[in-house]
Amino acid sequence: MDAYTANSLALPWRTPADIGWSALTGAVSDIVAKGGIPHGYMVALGLPLDMDLKQLEDLVDGLREASHHYKVRPLGGDTNRSIETWIAISVLGFTAARVPPSRRGLKPGDIVVVTGIYGAMGYVVKHGFERALHEEWVIRYTRRPEVRVEMGYIIGSYYKAINASMDVSDGLGYTLLTMSNLSGRGIAIRGAPRVPEQLVEICKSNVECLLDYALNGGEEYGVVLGVKPQWAQSIVKELEYFNVPYAVVGEVLDTEPGVYFNGKKIGVKRYDQFKAWRSL
Repeated sequence: MDAYTANSLALPWRTPADIGWSALTGAVSDIVAKGGIPHGYMVALGLPLDMDLKQLEDLVDGLREASHHYKVRPLGGDTNRSIETWIAISVLGFTAARVPPSRRGLKPGDIVVVTGIYGAMGYVVKHGFERALHEEWVIRYTRRPEVRVEMGYIIGSYYKAINASMDVSDGLGYTLLTMSNLSGRGIAIRGAPRVPEQLVEICKSNVECLLDYALNGGEEYGVVLGVKPQWAQSIVKELEYFNVPYAVVGEVLDTEPGVYFNGKKIGVKRYDQFKAWRSL
């Protein structure tokens, strides 16, 4: 289940339909990261009395378009009067995994695999909306984020090979740090995740620069996997078979929790619904 105010999903280039799409995408992502295939959803809407009917229709259109894209059936819902617009979505899914991987199972030596493409939302965080509005690639990557449902099949089939799994909704750095803290292990970053070509040019392929953008974003809806070393190649082959963008970014260490690069802890930021952007 995920719940949002419409303002928390808003970007200057997002329409109400884009917000509806993004809301369902976020809830679908949680199912997929645990090895599930989404089946149906229920939605509750909080609506102001003065909300424009066309905006509401557009919002529902975005939900419907995402529903068709992910093949997730609408099962019902509710509407409520509210001071501001909000959306609450519950998604039901099914998995072949007898024990879906948790967030806290990382073991020393695990290979850290990150799916998805990162850095566009990090560009927004770093440079602001006004500058991002002039970057077509930033708008393209952030307007309607997409979940690769195929990940549900991969994780569900290889759950015994995956010690920990978590979707990336609040930023890659936050996800890595959360898994590290819950597992009581450090994570060493050896390389950057997949990023847009434009960001490679901006950073001149410098890994530290790429990480600065890639770790501090959000809504990329990839998955971080802690994979047993002997199974890493099999997982990679599956990702390549389904054409899922991925990168092997590092490994789990038998050290105190934290995300490390070149032997030093990396500071990361997260968007908090109560405190806005803050460092962790």
